[in-house]
Amino acid sequence: MLYICGDSFASSDSTSDVIPWHEQLECVNLAKPGATNLQISMQVDAALKKASFVIVSFTTCVRFEFGEDYYSLHNLDTNILSPEQRHIAAEYAKHFFSLDQEIYRNKCIIESVLQRLADSSVPFLFDQGGFEHAKWGATQTYFEKYNNNRSQYNLWDHGDSKIYRPYFHIIDQNIHNKIAEYYSEKTK
Repeated sequence: MLYICGDSFASSDSTSDVIPWHEQLECVNLAKPGATNLQISMQVDAALKKASFVIVSFTTCVRFEFGEDYYSLHNLDTNILSPEQRHIAAEYAKHFFSLDQEIYRNKCIIESVLQRLADSSVPFLFDQGGFEHAKWGATQTYFEKYNNNRSQYNLWDHGDSKIYRPYFHIIDQNIHNKIAEYYSEKTK
């Protein structure tokens, strides 16, 4: 069985009229909107217990876990946190957050996931998603060791950040169809 792990780019959006790529595949979808790379790592661990193929889409490094919930530096208006908690989180980010350290922490998490997948007998494909995405000026290449398992599609390449900021979801049905066709062929 095909398992999908990731953030909102790999999960359904009830407010959209498009049929997402993953709903065009026979799969178990563990993706969760707002998931952090640590939560995606946990999704992969669950998938590896039953999957015959895994697709993973990673996310940005500026999300944090608060129990089962998440917080993003790009989304201070979340209803998950109380106004006092949002203030504390914003103050933490202003005074203590280190982007370089979070990039490194998330790189380590993603590398760990990719190595666990590579060590398993389960075939997989992945994309970096929002992790160090070029649209934010990132220039370094990551995870070259796993290029044979890299998807030709980075889902974050197809979101419209100008219209849907801070959300970057894919709204073009043709793109969803192409992604579904690609993964359908790759997972046979």
